[in-house]
Amino acid sequence: MIPVIIPAYQGGEQLEKCITHLKNQTAAVEIFVRDNSADNVYFTAAINQGIEKFLNEPCEYIIILNQDMYLEPNAVEKMAAFMDSRPRCGIGTPLQLHSENPAYVICAGCLEAFPAGRHQHGYLAEFTNDQQIIWGNGACMILRKQMIRQIGLMDKNFVFIGSDSDYCFTARSRGWQVWSIASARGIHEHGASGAAASPQISALKVKDMIYFGKKWLTGQLYKELAYEKLSPEEVDDLMSQMRQTQNALNALTAPG
Repeated sequence: MIPVIIPAYQGGEQLEKCITHLKNQTAAVEIFVRDNSADNVYFTAAINQGIEKFLNEPCEYIIILNQDMYLEPNAVEKMAAFMDSRPRCGIGTPLQLHSENPAYVICAGCLEAFPAGRHQHGYLAEFTNDQQIIWGNGACMILRKQMIRQIGLMDKNFVFIGSDSDYCFTARSRGWQVWSIASARGIHEHGASGAAASPQISALKVKDMIYFGKKWLTGQLYKELAYEKLSPEEVDDLMSQMRQTQNALNALTAPG
């Protein structure tokens, strides 16, 4: 039994369609819906609630799934089989097909880092091989529970967007791999995160992007959390000292 976590918000027809596709899977699934319609905790908090629910259950994998992602009947089975064959894969993602043209892939893995977030796309015939990717889109991710135990929950500082790329970066920084699984597919209708939004939602997105920049792009988060505030010149000097020490140790331990 593979748990599937769905962070739902309104869009009842989408959710019903998503669940119908899950019930038609060739692999057994257990569905957990965190309905945000009344008390909206947004994407990341909803996902973390689901992960916490299943973390001590007897399963190897947990799937995150948007309500606007409709998996093909064998998608869960294909994803699980791939994870079984790649023990260092911590996160896997299926191909996301265009809702009006299923022969076209709208996301086969992500290129530039969020917040740019450009996706690989093209005709389905171009994506026949599994591939390691920089990060995977959160519309559908299969997570290895062993990895979750090592790297923890998603960063709750991301409220609405960005937690998927951040989670992939965190996993990769700890030695795990992220893969696009060519044989697993699903139709993706773009929902709330990609649609035109209210000023409140737009503000949340901007806040998430700023936090991502502070965490991954500028090193500002380190400066805010560290006791010492290092200038760029001091950082360069420390790095130079560490490289010199490493070179000296390498020379001492070199054979012959």
